[in-house]
Amino acid sequence: MKILPSSLREKKRYIAFKVITESGDPVDRKVLLDELYFATQTLLGDAGSSEIGYRLMDFDGIRGIMRVNHGAVELARAAIATVYVIKGTRAHIFISGVSGTIRAATEKYIVPENIASTNILSIQIRHGRMSGIAVREKGDEIDIVPDEREVLKRGNTRYLSLTSSDTVTNQQE
Repeated sequence: MKILPSSLREKKRYIAFKVITESGDPVDRKVLLDELYFATQTLLGDAGSSEIGYRLMDFDGIRGIMRVNHGAVELARAAIATVYVIKGTRAHIFISGVSGTIRAATEKYIVPENIASTNILSIQIRHGRMSGIAVREKGDEIDIVPDEREVLKRGNTRYLSLTSSDTVTNQQE
């Protein structure tokens, strides 16, 4: 069977969402889909349900990405808004945003909660062969602008990134 060219395929949109339950427990993927299909069926009927074309692309129990047809984004949002109970527990599905690609939906709307905050620095670092100005610290990583600017031109970059293990290795040399 031949695959349709991209110009003839139906366009898709990706809805990033977060499930908030009263108990705070993660939700099972199958249970979420069952509730979502039931709410869509109740609100829109058979014809409306088939028009949306749901597909759960990614879900970790709390946050996820749902693929829908381009023309049915508003119908999907309305159906998602009607879900108020998941497996007997009161729940709410918060829609973070809609995007044209999975990558954009992930980068814009699915923010990891366990990433350390970033501190902006302006500290001169000198140790052995390594010297420069530390401009940013994020967890165990430090971004520095080296004093020798030729390194940046060769790497076609604005700064270098070091981890705590890089500085320990250099201290032992």
